[in-house]
Amino acid sequence: PQLRQLQTSGELTYFSNVRSCGTNTQVSVPCMFSHLGREAQAKNEIPYENLLDVLQRAGMQVLWLDNQSGCKGVCDRVPNFSTLTLKDPKLCPDGECFDEIMLRVLPERLAELEKTRPAGKAQVGTVVVLHQMGNHGPAYHKRTPADMKLYQPECRTNVLQDCPAQDIVNAYDNSILYADHFIAKTVHWLQAQSRPTALMYMSDHGESLGEKGLYLHGMPYSMAPKEQTHVPMVVWLSKPMQRQRGWSMSCLQAQSGKALSHDNLFHSVLGLTQVSTRLTKPELDIFSACSPAR
Repeated sequence: PQLRQLQTSGELTYFSNVRSCGTNTQVSVPCMFSHLGREAQAKNEIPYENLLDVLQRAGMQVLWLDNQSGCKGVCDRVPNFSTLTLKDPKLCPDGECFDEIMLRVLPERLAELEKTRPAGKAQVGTVVVLHQMGNHGPAYHKRTPADMKLYQPECRTNVLQDCPAQDIVNAYDNSILYADHFIAKTVHWLQAQSRPTALMYMSDHGESLGEKGLYLHGMPYSMAPKEQTHVPMVVWLSKPMQRQRGWSMSCLQAQSGKALSHDNLFHSVLGLTQVSTRLTKPELDIFSACSPAR
């Protein structure tokens, strides 16, 4: 409901036809930040610099905040911080933190990052990755605070076979409601910043919730049902960012049904940050169609 409100106000675009690079975090996260694309990534054995390396090399400050199972090597060469061991009675009630914990530590981590900038060097820009726990199964009920459990009854165990199918769906839908809240809260934080800001949200894989008798994720890609490879993608641009780049949300809206994939992320973030490399592919940059002719 909160993202819908941002969408109807013309600030946010939801891309409805996006496919993942894999069906699990271990495969998808490195692939998302690679220039290679899904097919070449699966065959590649040569080390390479990923998107975060490229942004940092270009002079941007880069930070990875993790409330999940780690960055799978993607953040090894950039500043990174895990929230998994933090103690907060409200946000980490049972030893596992809700995703909002990342927003609580974000100002402090950015202040620490700023201290590392060489004296006299101009601020080029900052890119932050928030790696959410999100609605990762099977313990969907742990992803949602008590005041956001709208759908009842919900499955309260990670042994899904012990729960009726609708209770599993309810627990999942509650976690979706919280994801909506978290992303919207992140947008509101960005709106309060003095610089032009933007947000891109993309899931690393989908989830089966009983379709064809399947649950969770991780099936071989060639056999995986669409529920495990169809992922959401959302783009929000602040008004100052739209003016600075010369982009309009209506131009992005016109692409909202276009077939996209994780292959677009590398090139679109380069387009968003205006970083160019020899490997830039404008045809994979969702912003290139909206950029004024140079």
